[in-house]
Amino acid sequence: MAPAHQNREVDALTSLKSWEFLAVLAHGDGIERVAVEIESRESNVGQARRFVRRQLELWGLPEDDDLVDRVLLVISELVTNAVVHGRTRPPEETECVGVTLAFKRGFALGVMVTDNSGNIPKVTIRPSPSAVCGRGLVLVNAESDGWTAAPRGGQQGVSGKAVWAFFQCPQPAALPELLPQSA
Repeated sequence: MAPAHQNREVDALTSLKSWEFLAVLAHGDGIERVAVEIESRESNVGQARRFVRRQLELWGLPEDDDLVDRVLLVISELVTNAVVHGRTRPPEETECVGVTLAFKRGFALGVMVTDNSGNIPKVTIRPSPSAVCGRGLVLVNAESDGWTAAPRGGQQGVSGKAVWAFFQCPQPAALPELLPQSA
């Protein structure tokens, strides 16, 4: 049986709104952050997934954990959407997609994908069974504990968008054991 204080912590986490999680992950204390930019090409979605998987391992989340599987599925969908729908330059020009992870142990993990398009994504409520697209954000909505999108501002106005998804982590993640190094 969980101690009473642990139940209160879990209840407090589940009562938070999406924007409250995102505010903590974006601006809170004790947040670990990493980011990478990848070239906006469909063949690079796997590179984003490998980056995220490796970072989750470094943070001590076990590879066989349901949370890791959910995060990897969501990052695949968000990066694919950014590559397919977020390009603003001609195909012969280089363009990048940003992937950022924010982690507060025992609280939440956030993933953010940025691209250069100012078009905010919308969930297709019920994609037709024969549709070849339109399911990505349905999966993001189902697998994450919340998501949102917002324009990114720059010196010359809107310069794209950021799509955030977050995952609650009420149990503290253990750091991986360090193996002794041979001399």
